[in-house]
Amino acid sequence: MTLLRASLLPALLLLAACAVPDNPSRSGAGGETQIQLSDGQNCWNNRCFRFSSVNRSVQVTGKYPVRAPRDIDLRDGYVTEAQFAAMFQTANMAYANGVGRR
Repeated sequence: MTLLRASLLPALLLLAACAVPDNPSRSGAGGETQIQLSDGQNCWNNRCFRFSSVNRSVQVTGKYPVRAPRDIDLRDGYVTEAQFAAMFQTANMAYANGVGRR
């Protein structure tokens, strides 16, 4: 049994080290990269969060969903790299699941 675990460990470590695929993107008017947001999982530069267009919320794993920053225009479904990073930071600063009064 331990031999099987020892042989699977390197494969699991290699799989965990793989980069996650990025969302589709386009070039904006000023030459800046714009990232397409979709409902569900969104990733860019190994930063991932779940997005809900209905609630206009973002969530990272293990944290509660929070509202996306108000200054980010999400109507066309694209955000700049800086806006994506701001959304990720906002989601990452949310309270963790299971934290609080008991």
